[in-house]
Amino acid sequence: MVGVNCIGRFSAKHMRRRTLRFSYRLLIITILFLCLLSGCDRPTPTGIDFDKIDTSQDPIQEPCTPDEPIIKELKKSRFMIIPLAEYKISGVVVSTKTYSSEWDGQIAPVDLAIVWGRLTEPETGRYITYSQGVRWYHYKWREGCPVDNSYIISHSSNNHIIPANENICRAVKTIRRKDRVVLKGFLVNLTGTPNGKKVIWNTSLSRTDTGSGSCELFYVSYVRVETKVYE
Repeated sequence: MVGVNCIGRFSAKHMRRRTLRFSYRLLIITILFLCLLSGCDRPTPTGIDFDKIDTSQDPIQEPCTPDEPIIKELKKSRFMIIPLAEYKISGVVVSTKTYSSEWDGQIAPVDLAIVWGRLTEPETGRYITYSQGVRWYHYKWREGCPVDNSYIISHSSNNHIIPANENICRAVKTIRRKDRVVLKGFLVNLTGTPNGKKVIWNTSLSRTDTGSGSCELFYVSYVRVETKVYE
């Protein structure tokens, strides 16, 4: 009887060890799988730039005459993108909003509200709050703000981002509030036929307009977030 009981205790202890080893291996496999899955959604840097991002200057806009439109086909949707101007903006992101439903979420999955000039200074920023929703960008300022409404209008913009490729798409989705960024590409007009329905989406070409149609429709082929560059 003693020998049987000893064998019984040894077997239970052995089984517990085997169970623990199995659980440990399963945990490791799960962690590795999640890391791999997460890595699939991360952008791949194509360069590093340690120069300070100058957020004091206005965006640079130059007219362009492209040879042919850019065609994008997504699921059952086909879009023709017409570049109107080369565009570069260096600033601080004050709000981000992602979209995934409807045709506009397919072609422009991220909106970035970006400020430059005195709006990037902490002593100015603490008077102003920013928000986004339904493709609109809003701001509020408190009494004592060192800049007026016209300055805020002319030194901030809501950018509907059309990524040039998948790496750019992943990169813009990682951008967060307070990030210093540089974006390059084209301001564009767009036409498309999602699900057989014709749509038109035009960009603003001014930094001083407001209301409907005042946002930048921005085809982005270069992204810098702090020191990391993505193309």
